[in-house]
Amino acid sequence: MTEIAGVVVSHIIRPAHEQAFVEWAKKMGESVRAASGFRSIIRLDQGPAISHTVVQFDSQEQLDSWLVSDAFLLLRAEGLNYSLRTIQPQAGHTSIVSIPGSASMPKWKQAAATWLGVYPTLLVVNVVLVRPLADSVNWLVLLTASSIVLTVTLTWVILPRVHRTLRPWMFAESDKDK
Repeated sequence: MTEIAGVVVSHIIRPAHEQAFVEWAKKMGESVRAASGFRSIIRLDQGPAISHTVVQFDSQEQLDSWLVSDAFLLLRAEGLNYSLRTIQPQAGHTSIVSIPGSASMPKWKQAAATWLGVYPTLLVVNVVLVRPLADSVNWLVLLTASSIVLTVTLTWVILPRVHRTLRPWMFAESDKDK
């Protein structure tokens, strides 16, 4: 019995390229479906930022043939405009792959990105809220109010934007074919 072969391709989608990535992924799907020995394709989206595609072929030779085809190479080059990617080969009916996500990002990059959002926000809250009211409001009330403003602003406004902007850098270690 011939062993099936495939790849798992994880894409870290570049900020502001989400829709272009979706269109590109459709073209890539059409291309792989037309390849000799194509067996299946499954795309798993992890929110708007990360997408995983599992592609399987009837044999390793057919997979290798598709991976060096002009159609694949052209689409792969175009895809680099929209995302970083990792490619993990698989063989046989059972495979284990690593899925990139926030847990796989280096902690120091997460800390740096968070600090880039926290520090300027903390300065603004301090200048706008804390300093003007420091002499007239109880420090516990002021601390409570400023921490609520800081937490809400960071959670729903600042950190999502910072993380979206820095996403390619935060996942940069995944920017290679394995």
